[in-house]
Amino acid sequence: MTVLAVANDPQKSEVSPKSDVTDALVADWMTPSPYTCTVDATLADARDMMAEYRCRRLPVVDDEGHLIGILSLGDVRQAAPSSVSSLSLFEINYFWAKLPVNSAMTPDPLTLAPTDTVKDACRRMLAHKISGLPVVVDHKVVGIFTETDALRFLVSLD
Repeated sequence: MTVLAVANDPQKSEVSPKSDVTDALVADWMTPSPYTCTVDATLADARDMMAEYRCRRLPVVDDEGHLIGILSLGDVRQAAPSSVSSLSLFEINYFWAKLPVNSAMTPDPLTLAPTDTVKDACRRMLAHKISGLPVVVDHKVVGIFTETDALRFLVSLD
């Protein structure tokens, strides 16, 4: 399983002139170098990573670091056994430890480029009802742009 460090800077510079509002780039507001996991990770690994690193989505990459999917906390929850299941706690943990990430991830997700505008990123997220998009260059994940990043941009407009 691959893990990359997150260099999240919640104190990004403020945007002042109106022209900057429409020209603001994803590169300036995304979370760079997000945590990722590889396709051979299990749902237990992914769930533990999300809890430990307090994130709600993990780009899934191959051995060369190319984006092949994305796994959200919602995907993990949806793959979980029902709460009314007759499975024991041991059986549920065994289930989580055996189920691979690719069984629950969204393959070939929509992506952004660092040169996309924040406005276009938000439009795409709204149109597809998703809360985060991987930012890629040459099929490699360089960041992730989420609703939290969009909100940080919005509150910087004071």
